[in-house]
Amino acid sequence: MKAISVHVAEDDYQGFKVLANLRGRPIAELLREAMAAYLKRESPSGRSLRQISAHESGRMLCGWTREEIFDEMLER
Repeated sequence: MKAISVHVAEDDYQGFKVLANLRGRPIAELLREAMAAYLKRESPSGRSLRQISAHESGRMLCGWTREEIFDEMLER
């Protein structure tokens, strides 16, 4: 684990302090959880369009292959 120093607003610190006391947990643990949740929410999934399953939305109107559809999408 990496130790860091962060400057935070006094109100935010007090809010975390209250929550930590209510939950019987250290402030640092709450901050680690908050950082992990932020990364999970804001980071790109790391998946390519090629890894996403096709949605069953009906028959193809053109005779394109899945590869041709992805190529068309990525060129725009």
